[in-house]
Amino acid sequence: MSALSELLNEANAGRLSARSLARTAQAAGFSLNHDTAARYLRGDHGRPDENTLLALSKVLRIPMSRLRAAASLPADETEPYRPPSESSRLSRRQRRAIDEIIRAMLEQPSVSTPRPDELAPRRSRRPASTGGKPAKSLPTKAAARPTRAARRGSAEPPRG
Repeated sequence: MSALSELLNEANAGRLSARSLARTAQAAGFSLNHDTAARYLRGDHGRPDENTLLALSKVLRIPMSRLRAAASLPADETEPYRPPSESSRLSRRQRRAIDEIIRAMLEQPSVSTPRPDELAPRRSRRPASTGGKPAKSLPTKAAARPTRAARRGSAEPPRG
C-alpha cells in the first residue's frame, strides 16, 4: 500500500466507504468518482492529480501539505501558481503555450526518455572482422536501378 493510501485510511478510520467518500466530495463541488476513491483507499492508484487531492483533503480534513508529502509531491507550496502581473500582456496563444510548458514540467519522465549519455553522438567503428581495413562498399541505389532506356520499355543496351 502506498504512503498516500495509508494516510487516507488513517484519516478515514473506516467511517466512509468509497461511495460515501465520493458522494461527500461531489456534494462539496468536486468530481470524485467512487471507483477513483476506492483505488486510493486500497493503494491501487497512480500519481494523483490536483483535483483528486483537493477533494480528499476537503472530505477527510487532511492538510494538502500532508497529502502532497505522502504522494511524493512538493508539499511546501499548496496554493495555485499565480503568474506575475506582466503576464496580462500575453496573447491567448502565448498563455496556452505557458500552460503546456507547466504541464510538461509536471509529467513524470517516461521509460522511453533517452538518458543524457544516449544523446551523445557515437563514433562509428569499423567491424573487427575486417582487421581494421575498410569494409567493401555496397552498391548505391543509383547503381542498382535499371538504365533510363530499360525503364521506358526500350531494349537495354548490351553489357560489355
